[in-house]
Amino acid sequence: MKKSAVVLTLILFSSMTSGCLGGNGERSSDPEIVELQIEVENLTAENQILLDDMSVLNDELSSYASTIEELGASLDSANESLDQMLSDLANKSQMISNLTEISENLSRELRQAIEDNSTTISSLEDEIRNITESKDALEIERDGALENISIMEAEIVSLMASLNEAEQIINSILSQLYYTASECPESNPGFRIKVGYDYSSDGNLAGSEIISRMGECPGNSGLVKDVYLGSGSSNPHSMVSMGGNLYFVADDGVHGQELWRTDGTLGGTYMVSDINPPLCDICENPGTDFGEIVAGDNKIFFAAAVGNDPIRELYVSDGTESGTQRISETFECSTSLFANYPEFTYTGVNSISVVPASEVGFDTAYFSAFQCSTERYVCTGEEPHFSDGTELGTYQLADLKSGSTNLAAPGGGSVVADIVGSKPTDFVKAGNDVFFSADSDQGAVSSDVGRELFKLDLSSIFSLVSLVKDINQGAHNSDPMYFEEMGGLLYFTADDGISGTELWKSDGSALGTGIVSNIAENASSSWPGEKISIGNTLFFTADDGTSGYELWKSNGTYSGTMLVKDIVAGPSDGGVSNMVEFGGELYFIAYSSPPGVGTQGTEVWMSDGSDSGTVMVHVPMITDGSSASSLTRVGDRLYFVDDLYDGSGEELISFTLGDGVTLAVDTRAGSQSSDPGNLIALGEKVFFVGNDGSSGVELRYHWYNPGPILSIPNA
Repeated sequence: MKKSAVVLTLILFSSMTSGCLGGNGERSSDPEIVELQIEVENLTAENQILLDDMSVLNDELSSYASTIEELGASLDSANESLDQMLSDLANKSQMISNLTEISENLSRELRQAIEDNSTTISSLEDEIRNITESKDALEIERDGALENISIMEAEIVSLMASLNEAEQIINSILSQLYYTASECPESNPGFRIKVGYDYSSDGNLAGSEIISRMGECPGNSGLVKDVYLGSGSSNPHSMVSMGGNLYFVADDGVHGQELWRTDGTLGGTYMVSDINPPLCDICENPGTDFGEIVAGDNKIFFAAAVGNDPIRELYVSDGTESGTQRISETFECSTSLFANYPEFTYTGVNSISVVPASEVGFDTAYFSAFQCSTERYVCTGEEPHFSDGTELGTYQLADLKSGSTNLAAPGGGSVVADIVGSKPTDFVKAGNDVFFSADSDQGAVSSDVGRELFKLDLSSIFSLVSLVKDINQGAHNSDPMYFEEMGGLLYFTADDGISGTELWKSDGSALGTGIVSNIAENASSSWPGEKISIGNTLFFTADDGTSGYELWKSNGTYSGTMLVKDIVAGPSDGGVSNMVEFGGELYFIAYSSPPGVGTQGTEVWMSDGSDSGTVMVHVPMITDGSSASSLTRVGDRLYFVDDLYDGSGEELISFTLGDGVTLAVDTRAGSQSSDPGNLIALGEKVFFVGNDGSSGVELRYHWYNPGPILSIPNA
């Protein structure tokens, strides 16, 4: 009913937006004209966003109007039905009255007939009986009609209530312009619009009343939050994303290094938990010693050491303080027990890999941990472990290595213990299996097989760890490493003792595990390194003994494995690293010039898998000492760190297929570098760590902002 009021409200905001473009002024210098043109473009985009939002609200109003029309039609139909029922009821009541009158007349005739004729009496009795049955039937129909009328009246009341509720909802639609700092990054507060239903009728939208917020905070880049206030540095690191939030480790100068989270706004950036608080009120907060941090769909698994314990244990967090807790304490021994054993190098849980809930139903972690307890007389060394994020669901999968060390027991004497273990690494899911590398002589094997490829079959809850294949037979190590999944198969690097270290693949069975190609012949090794699969093509680095360490590709067959391009011609390496997929093609970092030509630098390259299609995406003005790094895909852009030699220093660079390479943001104005690093994508924004020269090394962001929904003059 109040559609016009809502539309007028939105038209008012639209006019406010468009009003920002009005006014006459004196002719400005060219830079000012450019700025004004940019503002006009931003405001045009803003106006379009507002028009789109108005269209959505208009559609919603149309929906409510349609609902009201349908309710009105239903009400009219119900009233018509009620009138018809009342008419039928009156007719039936009249018929009952008529039949009653006929019955009384017949009764009088009956009494007269008794006197006159016994035959007539019998006939009249039958007629009276029939009429009585008809009357009873009509009375039943009348009672049914009364019940239907009651039901219809209840429906009419319900329809009237629904109609009133719909009108109240339309009447309560409200939009408000407000200024916010907490909903924006610290360096870029601004105006936004909230739209919703003012159920409380207090003229203000809050909490569940808000159904939408419109408008982006101003600016393309800035400081998310000065975690360590002032010029000090919080040094954010170990960043992972989960559920639309970024999690990282930072030091705010008060709590030491702890786990933090951010949604990119000032209000949404805070410490998750003080995992290692001070021991007393006046004691210094020591912070937490973090190891690896890995995110699933709903949980973060990480290794951390607290207190005086130098060994990192497994923790889990759902992003809340109460949901952040230690779920395993596998190493209960004092490290002093191993002071005389240099082979003991364990520092805590490591090689954490998470199979997300989207693949197996719930987040599960695989990792290497050391079981040690003097009370339980357990000392297994590092072995493969599993966790579902709970204490009960965290356990050792297998003991793959036997003990051979006479370890002095705290109470005297000694025990035979394993202080090294199978040291599993590189847990990777491919198909229905989780593969990993381990050094084993027991458990899944009957003799010493060295470091080989193992797996756990996820298709059965009763599955046990098993050896895939003794690639380098006997106690020799094949050292499987650099795992990559493609097409449900695992591709990896291994040495069978005959062909050297080459490219292999496995389907999880011994027969389905074999060498793909002997790239460096005559028992030499090509040392396949970093790998990435794009579609049905595996890109990797290798050295055939002639071209140096360069870019190769494979479709999983011998004939389909070949050199893509000899980037640095001859036996010198091409320096290929940091491979990412973008637009269906490969982008990577490689040398920009051969060795000996000035100072060999690195730049961003792209490849479609062919020699001619492998090119540098940007040829800098000066290739000497160029240092492209941290190549990261964010939506429809690539970001990396480099010096464009335009006077801005080493800063954040952006690349798109349309715009090419451009300076994304000069975080530290002038020729000094902000030293950006730790790039990570979150939505359409890239978050990174950098130093602007005043607030220290802090968390920052960049994106190509479509523009704030409103520009408020003199605000």
